[in-house]
Amino acid sequence: MISNFEFIENSPKLQDGKLIVAFPSIYMFDEFYSHGKILGEIIASSHNMRPFVRVWGPDVCPDMPLQYSAPDQIDFIEVNKNGVATLPEFDQRLDVKQIPHHTQNCYAEFLRGDDDFILLTKPQGNAPCMFMRDYSELYLKIAKDIGISELYTVGTRLAEISPRGRATGYATKKEAVDLLEKNDVTLMKNEVAPYFTNVILGVAAEYYGMTGYRINSNHGEDPPYEDSVRQILEILEKVSGIGYDIEVFDEVIKDWASSLKLAGSGTQPNDLFGI
Repeated sequence: MISNFEFIENSPKLQDGKLIVAFPSIYMFDEFYSHGKILGEIIASSHNMRPFVRVWGPDVCPDMPLQYSAPDQIDFIEVNKNGVATLPEFDQRLDVKQIPHHTQNCYAEFLRGDDDFILLTKPQGNAPCMFMRDYSELYLKIAKDIGISELYTVGTRLAEISPRGRATGYATKKEAVDLLEKNDVTLMKNEVAPYFTNVILGVAAEYYGMTGYRINSNHGEDPPYEDSVRQILEILEKVSGIGYDIEVFDEVIKDWASSLKLAGSGTQPNDLFGI
């Protein structure tokens, strides 16, 4: 896959660095319905992060309009009975014929601050809904060159399973799963986890030797998801050592609440698929 890069400044060089991925994943939920988008904004603002490289898919520009498609099948990873996730065989896909999908130009930004981690997020739009493994490799090659050894993705769980609003997760190795469980994360077990922010963890573990962590929340809370976003951030801090600024948190939540009120937006009629 031919892709385009724009380096704004030199990439940092980290020793055992960490990468946080905070993307909204599905277009059917507008930009207001995204734990990932809110989390990315809080993390970036808390650490005064700035873009150092922009990357987007083949033959498109960052301002290219949205493109729509409806793939029959999508990539996923499998979480076993112990909460350990692995990437299935390449030809295995999850049937999503009844779900409308959308792929954007997949323009994304890597952000850096003064700490030993970087953030991969999107100024607008959503994560890839097609070619998820290809885009995962595209981003992970950059991360590997920087010195990333641990990958964390944050957002919302695909399936709606009680109790609502509670932090859940999994990891790509037993030691990482134990760390999540030690920090009050309810493990996801015996389920598939589709979409980009899950798939990239499997690619990172299998092809790049990175340890992957997923920290997400069940649905149920009304936007802007103050309690569940706080849960995810607190667990992320315990597990990775990456904290957040409480004043920034309050300000971002307040801004999102004002935007939602202005736009007349709220929870969607079907909250089964939103990340």
